[in-house]
Amino acid sequence: MRTSTAIVVSVMLAACGPSGSDDVQVAMEAEAPPAWSFDDPEVERLYARMMDVMAPDRGWERARYLEFQWAVARADGSSLVRSHRWDRWEGQARVEDQADGQPRVSIFDTSDPTAGQVWVAGEPLVGEAATEALAGAYRAHINDSYWLIMPYKWADPGVVTTYLGEQTDESGRRWEMVELSFGEAVGLTPQNLYHAFINPETGRMERWYHFRDSAADPAPSDWADWSRYGPIELAENRMVNGSPRIFFPQLRVETEVPEGAFDPPS
Repeated sequence: MRTSTAIVVSVMLAACGPSGSDDVQVAMEAEAPPAWSFDDPEVERLYARMMDVMAPDRGWERARYLEFQWAVARADGSSLVRSHRWDRWEGQARVEDQADGQPRVSIFDTSDPTAGQVWVAGEPLVGEAATEALAGAYRAHINDSYWLIMPYKWADPGVVTTYLGEQTDESGRRWEMVELSFGEAVGLTPQNLYHAFINPETGRMERWYHFRDSAADPAPSDWADWSRYGPIELAENRMVNGSPRIFFPQLRVETEVPEGAFDPPS
């Protein structure tokens, strides 16, 4: 599904000169209502604070281009790594991974990934091989990006958010909790369920419980090492039992798409 979160508020006053018009436009943009809303005022409160802390000045709306590596730490000390480029406004995506030890690049539109292109070792794939590769690349894009930006996606269409109240864990840390569930037509795994843990001191989501379905046991991860990238903050590590299980060794966020970001591989 193509995502377009750019919001531009234009104000033109004939009586103002050029600099005056710019000042008025900036002021109106700052005062415009947010691009999201929630039925539950407690969820609204938590999300609004997250945005103030993690993406001030409408940072998430301005974060057009994301470039990142999604990596999984394996038991043998190696890592599985996939590289991503994503134009959120236009829905363009690029996924780079490995196929039988050869570099594979998939470029597609997230609204119709079947119409994309795939190259292995620089040679284009065609037919059923390309179709299967594009389906896998699209699944990787959905999965990996959610691990990166889930706190920003509470307000997506079809997401059901429920405030679960406060909880103090075994270490004495206090949290506020929100449950996220999904409508049947949302994403590739609508049966998934999440509990988001908000640190009331920082305003950030610093832990989640992932449930494969409502009957499953939770899979907890701490979202650690928050840092600023362009207009937003991102957590660099997903910690399990004190060690990074999923991590992001490369992160980049821009308000414009870099030239050549979605060119075919050379």
